[in-house]
Amino acid sequence: MIAHLSGIVVACLGWLPALLVHASQKQRSAFARHHSSEALNFQLTLLIPYALAWIVYIVLAFLTPTVVWIGSVLIALVWGLSIVFGVLAAANANKGGWYRYPVAVRLVK
Repeated sequence: MIAHLSGIVVACLGWLPALLVHASQKQRSAFARHHSSEALNFQLTLLIPYALAWIVYIVLAFLTPTVVWIGSVLIALVWGLSIVFGVLAAANANKGGWYRYPVAVRLVK
């Protein structure tokens, strides 16, 4: 559950706690390995929209500072997506279910 909720707290660096949980818990059970790898895959997938949103933010800050809020909104939207899917996954894991993120590139198995 900690791996799923890590993206809520540390936003852009949500992959780091998920990686630590995956590395330490993957040998415990198939259930722990599944959920930690799902959380890690989702957080690694979120790096792409986070990077794009930050690039938009920085470019707009230099070119047209009056619309820099667009970059902030994009970053907040990605973070909101992380919160929604992280809470759904954590709730499902807490109930003993096998949750798969619908928008995640499966890099870690």
